[in-house]
Amino acid sequence: MDAVEPRKPRAPRQKRAKKTRARLLEAVETLVAAEGADAVTTTRIAAETGVAVGTIYRYFTDRDALLLAAYDATVGRIVETCHDALEKLPVDARMDEAAGHLLGVYLSSAEAIPAHSGLLVAMRRLRPIEAEGAGEDRIIAEIVAPFFARFAPAASSEPLRLHLMSTLLGTMVDLYLLTAEPAGRALLRAEIEAHVLLMVDRAINEPRMG
Repeated sequence: MDAVEPRKPRAPRQKRAKKTRARLLEAVETLVAAEGADAVTTTRIAAETGVAVGTIYRYFTDRDALLLAAYDATVGRIVETCHDALEKLPVDARMDEAAGHLLGVYLSSAEAIPAHSGLLVAMRRLRPIEAEGAGEDRIIAEIVAPFFARFAPAASSEPLRLHLMSTLLGTMVDLYLLTAEPAGRALLRAEIEAHVLLMVDRAINEPRMG
């Protein structure tokens, strides 16, 4: 049980404070990967890092905020990997092949982070879908919008379409990542790939939305 009264957190500005915050999130990831999200408390993270509980509360309101921040950090790394992959695509790449490649990069990157699925479960429990804004905004800004700006410029100027694509694919990808049974994962992967191709085709050939 957390024994220290939380104080209003603040964003770290100094290099040392940023390193401390990053170390705390790294400890959360390690613990979630080894024991699951239920093992995370501010007291436990303090013990694992040697950082005082009161110091943790300088950066995070409570253990839920720790979990959400750790989840957002993993998403940030996945997005960066996908953005780099998009930048490295050949100039003559086909749109459907490029979309399939980026989907593969996203899934592989997520699966390569041991704590991501556990943090995803915690995030779904703690954060309402309507409050997901920051993570989705980054996916749209750094993956979806640049992709369509390159391959289908008209679609990239339709925020509603981009939001719909991101929401639908994000939900399907999350379901895939949380499915342990191999046959189920294979089926979901095939469905996601089919929906990606359908969305690409509709973005090119369907009338503007709205």
